[in-house]
Amino acid sequence: MEKLKYILLLILIINTKQIKAQQDVSLNETLFIHANATTFVSGETLLYKIYCLKTSDKTPSAISKIAYAELVDANSNVVFKNKLFLNNGTAAADYFIPTTIKTGNYKLIGYTNWTLNSSASKVFQIDIKIINPYEVYEVSSSKDKNAVPKTNSENTTAITASSVNKEQLLDKNFKLKLNKKTFANREKVVLEIAPASTDSQKGNYSLSVRKIDNLPTTEQLTADEFSKTQFAIEAISKNKENIILPELRGEMISGKIIAKNNSVSIQNVNIALSLPGKSFAFKVVKTDQNGHFIFNLDKNYAGNETVLQVLGEQKESFTIELDKLNEPDYTKLSFQPGFRLPIEFKEALLERSIASQIENAYYLEKTDSIIKPEKIDPFYYPLSKQYNLDDFTRFPTLKETITEIAIEISSKQSGNNHSLHVVDYSTKFQSPEPALVLIDGFLLQNVNELFTYNMNNVHSINIITGGYYVGPKIFNGIISITTNDGNYTSPQKENYIYKMAVLRPSMKKSYYKTDYTDNKKYERIPDFRSQLLWNPEIDLSNSNPVTFYTSDLSGTYEISVEGFTDKGNPVSIKDTFKIE
Repeated sequence: MEKLKYILLLILIINTKQIKAQQDVSLNETLFIHANATTFVSGETLLYKIYCLKTSDKTPSAISKIAYAELVDANSNVVFKNKLFLNNGTAAADYFIPTTIKTGNYKLIGYTNWTLNSSASKVFQIDIKIINPYEVYEVSSSKDKNAVPKTNSENTTAITASSVNKEQLLDKNFKLKLNKKTFANREKVVLEIAPASTDSQKGNYSLSVRKIDNLPTTEQLTADEFSKTQFAIEAISKNKENIILPELRGEMISGKIIAKNNSVSIQNVNIALSLPGKSFAFKVVKTDQNGHFIFNLDKNYAGNETVLQVLGEQKESFTIELDKLNEPDYTKLSFQPGFRLPIEFKEALLERSIASQIENAYYLEKTDSIIKPEKIDPFYYPLSKQYNLDDFTRFPTLKETITEIAIEISSKQSGNNHSLHVVDYSTKFQSPEPALVLIDGFLLQNVNELFTYNMNNVHSINIITGGYYVGPKIFNGIISITTNDGNYTSPQKENYIYKMAVLRPSMKKSYYKTDYTDNKKYERIPDFRSQLLWNPEIDLSNSNPVTFYTSDLSGTYEISVEGFTDKGNPVSIKDTFKIE
């Protein structure tokens, strides 16, 4: 019912001409971010989880399927931008802090397209400090926001050192218990996070266990504080003319076609999008009267290459341009003044820098792993007839293969040009139109290259006979070829094929977790982890304990749990322990 309401709202928006952004729109959506820290040294990794919620009750939002995270400097420059595919309103990603980033104040920003429609957009922000110990500071002006002078420790009111005596933050929904409060190096920690009542507290939560020291830092907003007060910044969308559509059905890729001459119409032109790969996407849409088009990808396809083509005989009469992504106006952001590093921070900074370098030197031993994406069935599944070529005597050419194996396929030749057709033996009428031909999801309007392609590289051929609609376009059957490695690259350089640089959603990761059950296996590998654990999808609905191991770094560590129950109740838990 909730989703139907938003679909009706979207239809109303599309059918309303020139709705001004200044008009009031009910934006029942907001974002919260839990980051693993707010101060970083070059070589460390910023880890974060985004929660996309209803403003009204803090339950997962059903409006947006895509969220964005950006790191912005004091000059409104975007340092990095991540696109995230939301699953039940949440997503997690990370950013490695390189040595090319200057010391200074930054902001981690989170938003969706839908939240950019307010004159004071509900854009979530966390103040981030980055310290680059390899940087040579040359202060030319006191107005330099990122200046870090070597002397004069005055004007440090914006800086607070991390307290190593932080009080425990209790939560009414959960109880936190450690097996003890002081641990040795490489010792197992058992952490119990149990519901405070007999009611199961299902929801979305993230867990961070990280070393704290006395480097300057800022306290980030907890979920409990966020639920009580609406925090927003003055950020007006750069698109001031029309309502920005929410990415309600998934990732949105939009653009326009431009006619090379005035003799062709830009309206009702079929545009095809391919995201090639083993789990490929293929979509066809029509342009409107202004030549604009919008693709909606309802699944999280893993392909990085985005290919657009105009379909039909006039395909070479147009060029294709993609729209720029919507984003806030960062000129209204308010940054803290440039912070200074008094001499007393020297030892802590040196320790953090050395630890970071050692950990990065052993990165291959402690790497995070990308979670293998789920297989996405092609759009024609399960209607096609599939030929696995390993089940037959293989033939080296396509001509022999369709003659002996995939007999529903026929070919025609006119001069040097070939075409492929699908024969429907259930009817006497055979359409003269060619079939839709895909290879790993890559659309081939010119199939000549297939007749010289080595068929030993092909795993299977899927065939659908008869007329088949893909979006507004009907094809006379489908021929879909899948290669063994799933990354076919066309050798042809057709001028109607546009391979676009499109920001794609970040891949999900499984974050590294040390296991010292067999301590001898790692006894010669140093362990200078300050981040002992990061789990952005911790399950707190059961009483199973969380286990992890301490590192070789002595000091005080903070456990931080943030999130929201399925009913929208905020959860914020903090506790500390020591490694001696």
